[in-house]
Amino acid sequence: MTKRDFADFADAPSDGAIILRRALIGVGGGTVLLFMAGMIAGYTSGVIDRGAPDLRDAVILGAMVLVAGAVAFGMWRMWPAMNDEPVAPRVKNARRILIGSIALGAPLGFVFGVADESASDFFSNAPVSPILAASVIAFWLIVGPLVTWLWWRQIDEHEAGAYREGGLVAAHTYLFVSPAWWMATRAGWLPAQDPMVVLLGVCLVWCIVWFVRRYF
Repeated sequence: MTKRDFADFADAPSDGAIILRRALIGVGGGTVLLFMAGMIAGYTSGVIDRGAPDLRDAVILGAMVLVAGAVAFGMWRMWPAMNDEPVAPRVKNARRILIGSIALGAPLGFVFGVADESASDFFSNAPVSPILAASVIAFWLIVGPLVTWLWWRQIDEHEAGAYREGGLVAAHTYLFVSPAWWMATRAGWLPAQDPMVVLLGVCLVWCIVWFVRRYF
């Protein structure tokens, strides 16, 4: 490796920085695209209600489509590529399992929400239908552990260490925060703990520590 190659390698962004940039572009650009889609749908509905569109309507709708297209093109142009480094087959398999679980879980959540109106406030304590409850429990207790076990068998020692450290920090967060919150509730300073909120907080801490230790 030449001196210039080493300098280029040293200046290259880390995988964590690239993933964060991708997340920011995806969330920001996706929000704008959803907003533009809503504007286009709303304006189109108004045009249909008024009757046949005129030239002004065509220009406005065309401008909206152009803006949405420009945002999508900008996201594509700004989307950072990962560093060109050799990746072990087990690491590739672990990434496929992780991406597959996300790709499977997101549509299922949407289907559950559409299929049962009671699931619209999913993380509350509101009642849900028995069919939805049985489906979620089966998915969480069977598919979840299976995917986690398959992923764990594929990851390397570095990622396994990051995962264990994230779990350790998350467990200690729960160990210290939960009793303090409980005592503050008894004193009237805080509302009662919601188990799903606590679970999400622990998972968030776990994911943050794992991400930092894994990619930085």
